[in-house]
Amino acid sequence: MISALLSRFWGCLVAAGAILAAIWTYLLSRDAGVRKETYIETLEDSVKRKEAGREAVEDLRGNSRDDDIEQLRRNSDRW
Repeated sequence: MISALLSRFWGCLVAAGAILAAIWTYLLSRDAGVRKETYIETLEDSVKRKEAGREAVEDLRGNSRDDDIEQLRRNSDRW
């Protein structure tokens, strides 16, 4: 009896399985795209922060001791 039911609805089961596989594949690919965009944004933010740090260090080079102490006081106020 089960084999009779399966043979009768075999085409519907295969079609349903194909539709579910297509939906699953679409959702996985969409999530991968979102992760890739987030990764790129994180890398861009990291580059911006590194560049800002390099500029800050460049501004401090060649300063006198008094200028360094004043910079330290200003930074302490921000933290």
